[in-house]
Amino acid sequence: MVLSWEAPSEDGGSLITGYIIEKHDKEGVRWIRCNRQTVTHLTFKVTGLLESHIYEFRVAAENAVGVGEPSTPSVFYKAIDPVFQPGPPRNPRVTDTSKSSVFLSWGKPTKDGGSEIQGYIVECCTSTEPGVQAEAVDAPAEEWKMCTPPTGVKTTKFEAGNLKEHQAYKFRVCAINKVGVGEHADVSGAVVVEDRKEEPDLDIDPELRNIVTIKAGASLRLFIPIKGRPTPAIKWNKDEAALKETAQVEITSSYTSLVIDKMSRNDSGKYTVTAENSSGTKSALVVVRVLDTPSTPVNLKVKEITNQSVTLEWEPPLLDGGSKIKNYIVEKRESTRKTYAAVVTNCHDLSFTIESLQEGCSYYFRVLAENAYGVGLPAVTVDPLKVSEVPQSPQNLIVTDQTKTSISLAWERPEYDGGSRVMQYLLEVQLKGQEKWSGVNTFKTMETTVTNLNPGQEYLFRVTAINDKGKSDPKVLSGPVMTKDLVFEPDIRPAFSSYSVHVGKDMSIDIPIFGRPKPTIAWTKNGAPLKFTTRVNIHNTTTHTILSIKEAAVDDGGMYSINATNSVGKKESTIEIIVLDKPGPPSGPVRFDEITTQSVTISWDPPKHTGGCPISNYIIQKRDATSTTWENVSSNCARTTIKGNEYMFRVMAVNSNGISDPLESAAVIMRNPCVPPGSPHIEDVSNVAHDGMTITWSAPETDGGSKITNYIVEKKDRAGIKWTRCNRQKVTDLSYRVVGLTTDHEYEFRVTAENIVGVGEPSLPTSYYKACDPKYKPGAPAYVNVIDSTKTSITVSWGKPLSDGGSAIQGYIVEMCKAEEEEWTMVTPPTGLRVNKYEIPKLAEGQEYKVQVCALNKIGVGEPAVLSGTAKPEERIDPPHIHLDSELRKGITVKAGASVKMYIPFKGRPMPEIKWTKDEGNLSEKAVVEKAMNFTQLSIDSCDRSDSGKYSLNLTNSSGSVSEFVSVKVLDTPGPPQSLVVKNINRNSATLEWSAPLIDGGSKIKNYVIDKRESTRKAYANVSTKCSKTAFKVENLIEGAMYYFRVMAENEYGIGQAVETKTASKASEVPLPVGKVFLTDVTKSSASLSWEKPEHDGGSRIGGYLIEMQPKGTDKWGVATNTKTCEGTVTGLTAGTEYLFRIIAYNEKGKSEPKALAAPVIASDMTLEPSIRTQFNTYSVLAGKDLKLEFLWTKPQYDGGSKVNGYIVERKDLASPDRRWVRANFTNIIETYYTVTGLTENEQYEFRVTARNVAGVFSEPSESSGVVTATDEIEAPRASMDPKYKDLIVVNAGESLTFDADVYGKPIPDVVWLKEGKELEKALRIEVKSTQKRAAMTIKDVTKLDGGHYDLVLKNLGGTKTFPITVKVLDKPGPPNGPFKVTGVMADRSEAAAEK
Repeated sequence: MVLSWEAPSEDGGSLITGYIIEKHDKEGVRWIRCNRQTVTHLTFKVTGLLESHIYEFRVAAENAVGVGEPSTPSVFYKAIDPVFQPGPPRNPRVTDTSKSSVFLSWGKPTKDGGSEIQGYIVECCTSTEPGVQAEAVDAPAEEWKMCTPPTGVKTTKFEAGNLKEHQAYKFRVCAINKVGVGEHADVSGAVVVEDRKEEPDLDIDPELRNIVTIKAGASLRLFIPIKGRPTPAIKWNKDEAALKETAQVEITSSYTSLVIDKMSRNDSGKYTVTAENSSGTKSALVVVRVLDTPSTPVNLKVKEITNQSVTLEWEPPLLDGGSKIKNYIVEKRESTRKTYAAVVTNCHDLSFTIESLQEGCSYYFRVLAENAYGVGLPAVTVDPLKVSEVPQSPQNLIVTDQTKTSISLAWERPEYDGGSRVMQYLLEVQLKGQEKWSGVNTFKTMETTVTNLNPGQEYLFRVTAINDKGKSDPKVLSGPVMTKDLVFEPDIRPAFSSYSVHVGKDMSIDIPIFGRPKPTIAWTKNGAPLKFTTRVNIHNTTTHTILSIKEAAVDDGGMYSINATNSVGKKESTIEIIVLDKPGPPSGPVRFDEITTQSVTISWDPPKHTGGCPISNYIIQKRDATSTTWENVSSNCARTTIKGNEYMFRVMAVNSNGISDPLESAAVIMRNPCVPPGSPHIEDVSNVAHDGMTITWSAPETDGGSKITNYIVEKKDRAGIKWTRCNRQKVTDLSYRVVGLTTDHEYEFRVTAENIVGVGEPSLPTSYYKACDPKYKPGAPAYVNVIDSTKTSITVSWGKPLSDGGSAIQGYIVEMCKAEEEEWTMVTPPTGLRVNKYEIPKLAEGQEYKVQVCALNKIGVGEPAVLSGTAKPEERIDPPHIHLDSELRKGITVKAGASVKMYIPFKGRPMPEIKWTKDEGNLSEKAVVEKAMNFTQLSIDSCDRSDSGKYSLNLTNSSGSVSEFVSVKVLDTPGPPQSLVVKNINRNSATLEWSAPLIDGGSKIKNYVIDKRESTRKAYANVSTKCSKTAFKVENLIEGAMYYFRVMAENEYGIGQAVETKTASKASEVPLPVGKVFLTDVTKSSASLSWEKPEHDGGSRIGGYLIEMQPKGTDKWGVATNTKTCEGTVTGLTAGTEYLFRIIAYNEKGKSEPKALAAPVIASDMTLEPSIRTQFNTYSVLAGKDLKLEFLWTKPQYDGGSKVNGYIVERKDLASPDRRWVRANFTNIIETYYTVTGLTENEQYEFRVTARNVAGVFSEPSESSGVVTATDEIEAPRASMDPKYKDLIVVNAGESLTFDADVYGKPIPDVVWLKEGKELEKALRIEVKSTQKRAAMTIKDVTKLDGGHYDLVLKNLGGTKTFPITVKVLDKPGPPNGPFKVTGVMADRSEAAAEK
């Protein structure tokens, strides 16, 4: 409370320094100081008062001397909240409307009445709709209906729903606090329930107002927000035409979007989006330019043809691809070829003359436009063009008609006339099966009919154009045609299904008719034959039927049918003729659906004749019976019902052609057919209390012809003279509880019914009832029963009495006696128990007892409730029962590292045995189980993935057993993948396969991480982090190296445990097949073979070679011998037998594919002379005083049974007159190469070689080397490399690094790779490949040591060239350099340092 006072009249000679405020509770005896701080003002707010307590206050002044006498105490004040109703809400307003609801909002009241606002009530009532109902005389009071629930709404906005469309309503809002409903605030004006209309609006992004440029192949996405009420209809088009089918359009109430994937040049253009509703139309334009190659040039045609040239002309493409046309490409193709050849590639004009063509040849031509994005689509000549000055062939020779003796033909002029006008056309005919063409005639026109033909014969026709230079090539009809009369069913093809004409205007409808023989035409109208008059007439021709109507009348409208019939069949088609006129009058009579003193509701039927177009609205007019003037009630009514308040009405229909004649109503008298309802009858007054009573009544016998909308309940105090209304809100039930009565006052009550007309007569008053609480002893407690027992006690429980006797229950008394006795003993204190259960102790085991319970209030002890039967102290046996919490039933989900606790209460007698299991097995060691009499708890600290699973609790005692389980999911990284195996390993790759982890860590496996490790290293290198399958191929392995592999699964919580291969796998495979196989010797019992090593050993050392043989006539190969070298001898052969031989290489991985000797071998002693075929593959000419030539050859295939021990090289000087072969070597040549010296520069030579064996037998000379010119040719070395090698090459550790260059120079340069200026050392990881034209180097499993400066050095007689390359390797940092020093050691910290 806030106290205020005046200063004392005397301050005691010293300034007042403060005031002391004291309070006194009426129920207390002491004055208590209220202010701890000094108060210098003359007001003070006292706080900390007890609600509903009564206080008096006093104030004492204080100065420097001391405290003066206190003031006289105030009167007593009760500490209660103020009992004011809240003020009206602020600024109630309508925020939106629809066709069935109104949206309101308001602000909080300025005053809340001292109590918190609990809600708001919204009420509405109907109002006169402007323009439809006139103001009524003696209108009844407004009928307000509550829109919100009786308790109100909590928010300051509300949607009033279920309203009548086009009806006007008033609204008001009231606030509620705990005191009651406050003053209402009205919404300004009446609100008509209808959809708000809002013109459409398109919120175009500023970027879309510019030209939208997009590359070909990309996707176009246009997003445009829309507004408008009602929701606008959206339409998209492109260049005023429909969108293509692949365009995806999405339309919602708030936006529209257009998506076109894979844009091309044809998608360029103006895209228009149009939003339309009943309030208007809004359009927006988006210009899209697709950057693409151009479309085809248009209108490609021949301008001129001569006997050697063709001149073409064309127009630019319609679509330039978003870039200016740079030039045109013209191509030609002979008609006998399939490919085009370019004529010109940079034509900048729109015409071009192709010259140097072969006279008489036929050509196709095409033209392509080119822009910055490439060459566009071609425009092609359809028919081949013959290069001559005579005309081109006529075009499109067709048959237009035929009979059994004639054929009608037509054709088109040639595309090009050869430079001079076509004077005539020669038509020729050929009888089918003959080769001779016969001339029919020449024609200047391009159509004719050939007559006097034989019926049933097939003829072929051709036409030739003729100018002053000669004849064109003939144009032949596509196929032979037979002379016969055509017969086909009739067909009717009207252009439209309906035709319209204004009344009084003329109409002519021309409908094409087809059919052979000529069909018979018949017209009908509305199912009856059409009557012909001077106005309506029909004119039929061979190919048409024409309906003519002059000065059309309304009766001419209807459905017209045309029937065409010939000997083959018949056809019918229907058209509708609509005569446009004003509508006929509405169909009557005018009906009066509802009449009141305020309004009248009328209705009518639509006109029988609408005038050929829809009725847009009706005009309703009214006239007083005493007046002759008609006034508009509504000029835009779209319904066929309306309300008015006059005596006579008329209605006119309106369409786009005018207003109909009116339909008038009869006179109507305005009156109300309903009366107020009768009187209710009060049935009972019940539930009387000190502040309220419940009144119950029955409905009136009559409701007055209108539904009862409310009951008014009134009360009158015996001490008063006025009836007071009890209910503020509407009451529609037949009972109401009156509250707010004064205790111990007597009241009588009456009830009045109300309907739409008004309030009826009240009921007869009740007798007087006193407002007081009843005073009785309480009733008997409910349902006494035994809930537990032991050997020495019984526990009973009970419920509250149905009646407390009008006074609060103060306690319960429990009494008992032995079953065979009647003396009851109280076992509770005399004041009773406050609880509803009690354990009776110290009872004799096995003795039966009777028990009863009584309730106690301030009046006394009530009736007892006796336990049904008797109770006996004994130990109960209950089967176990588990109380599993609903949350535990759903399962427990925790993150790794968190703790899990499962507290589970249970019951059971005797105490059950408790057993916990996990996944039907034992618990882990870190699981802690706590057991008690009525609960058990399982705890797990620091959970990880292994703790996921199903935990089961089993309780067992002598009465039974019960089980429950709780699922635990630990969100952790996954467990290790299962069953890792290495498959398909070869020299540079291996395939790993595994299965998913048993534990996924509570999250789906996203991918797998694969690592590899060489057996000589300790650290793993990553191979892949994005493997989504359970198999992976590891590539770029170092050939011959041993590898370990490991795989980890990854989920959203990280990378899980790894599974590793237990043994190392070697990167190798079986060797490749051996090279060429040679037969070096053969006897009648043996054969000696030699071969070249395999190009690759598969990554493992070759263990040896198997020589297999197969005697002729058998299918089986057998191993003949095994050898470690590349040669071997097979013995034990049968003389004269033919054998096949093959060689197989093998290593630790297995055998290679076999390589067979080219030809079978016969076991016999051979005395062949040696033969040789020299293969010259190198011709190097060296500089110096004497020119030199190096060349080489191959050994002879057979050595004649004796080893070759030398070669003779011969040369022939082509400049010498005799051209003899001269020996070039004068020493024995053992090798298969030789350098010839003493050659003359620029002279031409030929060379050949002869072999000699140990037996002294010479072979035939080899073939000549061909002509070789001795010239001095030197070219400095150079290389072509990717431009990326000029920049810094960045590579991640563990990846492969490849350098590659094309090499040029004469002689072929030597290739050297350097790192930091030194030649690279050989290693398994480094693979160097050099050929005559290419140099390459690959470094596998790059480490940070591989970073640095590399040089490719090329060197020959022409010089040396160096190409630098710089490489940077990204890797994790190495460990800090030691030693590790620790200094400044203290109790809570130390300092550590290491070198960087």
